[in-house]
Amino acid sequence: MSHATQFEREYSELSADVTAKIGRIPGLFGREKNELVGEVEALLEEAKELIEQIEVESHAASGDQRKQITTNVTNYKRDYETHVKNLKKARLSYTDDSEVRNELLGNQHRTTLDSNSERLERSSRRLEDGYRMALETEEIGQSVLNNLAQDREKIQSARNRLNNVDSSLTQSSRLLNSMYRRVIQNKVLMFIIGFVIVVIIVLALYGMLK
Repeated sequence: MSHATQFEREYSELSADVTAKIGRIPGLFGREKNELVGEVEALLEEAKELIEQIEVESHAASGDQRKQITTNVTNYKRDYETHVKNLKKARLSYTDDSEVRNELLGNQHRTTLDSNSERLERSSRRLEDGYRMALETEEIGQSVLNNLAQDREKIQSARNRLNNVDSSLTQSSRLLNSMYRRVIQNKVLMFIIGFVIVVIIVLALYGMLK
């Protein structure tokens, strides 16, 4: 599974969770409502990060896959903006003036802190998945390096054998040249000896006839 596919799956689950929680907000009041709003805000922040991560992964894809991821990112951004608008409407539904003032004064900060544990847990899971993928990638890289080292040893061994063969061929060539020179020398010597014998025979016959 690619990183983009995993992030898209996480965003779909997150989006469904946001939709369900926003639907509960209008029926709540006071602190309970503020706490749920804080949870949704934290989830929306996490959803925004996922969209950014998916968009980054799209740059590493190619061809039809990249087009599909880009189209999905556009839909995710539109879906995110819809969630933001729906949350704003849900916060103001059935809310009295005192609640609005309290929210503007920052009471939602306390509820946001209460929901940070869930957000941190999600982030921790993504980090663990990323670390696991990094380890798998490292193992694959190490395996490739080992294979390359073995191939290098084989190539070096073949090169050494070729050098030995070349050395043997050089020695054989020298031996053949030496033998060829000796054959030529023997032929010349035999020719000279034959010529001397012929001369001696001719001189002997000439002396006998005289």
